[in-house]
Amino acid sequence: MDRTRKIALGLIVAGACAGVGIGASVVLRAFNPQPDPPGFGMVGIAAGQTARLNIVNLGNGPSAIPPPCRATLQFFDDQGNLLANQHVRVEAGNAVFLDLAASFPSTNGVGDVLAPPRAEIRAAIETPDGELPPPCKATLEIFDNASGRTSVLFPPPCRTARCGMRP
Repeated sequence: MDRTRKIALGLIVAGACAGVGIGASVVLRAFNPQPDPPGFGMVGIAAGQTARLNIVNLGNGPSAIPPPCRATLQFFDDQGNLLANQHVRVEAGNAVFLDLAASFPSTNGVGDVLAPPRAEIRAAIETPDGELPPPCKATLEIFDNASGRTSVLFPPPCRTARCGMRP
């Protein structure tokens, strides 16, 4: 095959590949093989407060019976140490929670009264497939033990296309 024919054949093949690529354009997205579990940022908790991690299965319509929400509710300290956890299965129309009450010593080793202590904690939810599927929803609240008033309420950040946002 002479040089001109090789060049012509190469241009034909390249043109055909380009035409197929243009005609069948596909949006490619990166795949995270180990997605981050639904979680929250750090939040402060002080003496006399409780952190509550809630999960609810909002599926209560008569048209279809949704699957139960299966998850592990967790609290971590600022060093990543597990403070509390609970494995849950939440049926449609039900909710469960995991509480973490702030508990600090009121005195040091020599009997001095300490200032009101505070700690940074993080809540997380582990699920079998890495995300909390609809109709399951989670919230984190911090409330005052004496009055029961909620002072902070967080929904978790949404990182999937199901939430209307791109990861």
